[in-house]
Amino acid sequence: MLHELRFSLREVRKRPGLALTAIISLTLGIGATTAVFSVIYGLLVNPYLYQGADRMIHLNVLNERGERRWVGITGPQLRLLRQVNCNDTT
Repeated sequence: MLHELRFSLREVRKRPGLALTAIISLTLGIGATTAVFSVIYGLLVNPYLYQGADRMIHLNVLNERGERRWVGITGPQLRLLRQVNCNDTT
């Protein structure tokens, strides 16, 4: 192993342009890969820019005809809905 290390250092001294090209190529490759994965993570894995995004809900209700409807409500409205007895038919 020591022999290969010495040989590689000799080659770098003989041809520094090749070594510089290899280092720049590795640097650009690692940087590009990091950038791509950062974008993929930001868009697909964690698309929301605020804390607690994993606690979001999507509320659907049924109307009189049995059709599902999406309802957009705020936090205080949701707390009020939880207090109401939904089974009361009077």
